[in-house]
Amino acid sequence: MIEFRKIRKSDIDNFRKYYDYSEAVGCDVNVLNAYMWRNEYNIKFAEIDGTLIKAYFRQDQNIWGYCMPTGKNIKGALNSIMSDAKERNIKPYMVMLTTGQRGMLESTFPSMFIYERSPENQDYIYLTKDLVMLEGKKFHSKRNHISRFYKTYPDNHFETIDSSNKNDAFQVVLDWCKENNYDARNYEEARVIKDALENMDEFGMRGAVLYVEEKPVAMTLGSEISPFVFDINFEKALREYDGVYAVINNEFAKLLTSYKYINREEDMGLEGLRKAKLSYNPQIILDRFNARFK
Repeated sequence: MIEFRKIRKSDIDNFRKYYDYSEAVGCDVNVLNAYMWRNEYNIKFAEIDGTLIKAYFRQDQNIWGYCMPTGKNIKGALNSIMSDAKERNIKPYMVMLTTGQRGMLESTFPSMFIYERSPENQDYIYLTKDLVMLEGKKFHSKRNHISRFYKTYPDNHFETIDSSNKNDAFQVVLDWCKENNYDARNYEEARVIKDALENMDEFGMRGAVLYVEEKPVAMTLGSEISPFVFDINFEKALREYDGVYAVINNEFAKLLTSYKYINREEDMGLEGLRKAKLSYNPQIILDRFNARFK
């Protein structure tokens, strides 16, 4: 049986080497994501023969789904997954597969899996220059939102996050929780953001805060997937300030021009979030598939 364990902070840099390839554009290959959400989604890893296997566990500690292995012996790791599932008396269920990974699994085990698209887990990936320039008719409404914000709230300013304003960034999260009727003390995302802010230098994260009349009204925080792709891990804003999301999105993108793409992650199956992400005209919608053993 494969010995899985939760990722530790000391594993982050070591595990990143397994995702050092040009196709690494999805938020699932961001090891920092796995670390930050390790408790919420019960994510565990195993290293076998220079290959990394990630799996999601249920609360009863049974495996819910295996991810596609990455490393030097993917076929061997897939065989290990098949054996592990048999020993656990479960059917192997492969999750979060990209189109390329689906093809790899099918070629390794022909006609042994049924593939189901997982639209709530698809990533929305944008050209950075599009989010910076907002050119053309397709971004007309975004430009209007931004213009209206600056006219309505002329006393505003934008700051990158450092030790002097981390508390302001987290205050946005607390106010957002209150606005949306979440108890911040028991809301896992608030805990995750707090941890990320406290460790952002160690994690290599970058972020920003937007203020109106010295009040923090929006925050964003992200990390690098690769030298080509930046991942927006968190973004919160107070909806009473019309246009605030468009402004924090645009201003932060201006700081990320060394990256070709910005990944704004998935919509989690929420219709409103899906429409918002589509409204920014993604360059890539990274499809995901789950594979159920026949």
